[in-house]
Amino acid sequence: MPFVTKIETRAYARATEVSDRVAASIMFIFPERLRQKVSISMSDAEGQAGDAIVVISATLEGQEDCEGVLNYMLGQMDSLSLRALERSLDIRLDDKCILFLRIDKQAAFLGMMKLADDSDVISARFHFKQYPRCKREEVRLMIENRLRAAGG
Repeated sequence: MPFVTKIETRAYARATEVSDRVAASIMFIFPERLRQKVSISMSDAEGQAGDAIVVISATLEGQEDCEGVLNYMLGQMDSLSLRALERSLDIRLDDKCILFLRIDKQAAFLGMMKLADDSDVISARFHFKQYPRCKREEVRLMIENRLRAAGG
């Protein structure tokens, strides 16, 4: 049975945004009880037009905690996002058993969990493991079961 071992998230705070608010948006995708375990970092970067950007990354490791985050996120998503995730699951799950989600950054700041349909996103990568080797099809079936349980 596959399981989540690591979650990596990243978002960009553009020059017009407050980086602490973007960090708060990222932290929203983690249940409050796990937020103290999340490793967060900020690094300065430069955009294509030379504007200042802060790259904010957050990582959580550990099977039990990461499984809890996946269940929490699916439980918080609206039905439209759950259906969209179910329909697009094949393109979001790669051959290395990594699930890619793009969460709406502004919605997260406002306390809503939904998939993004624009470029202002929190990128989330869920790393799945299975022994002896991770099988993409089994991960897909497990996620589909969790989507159904979440109401998708």
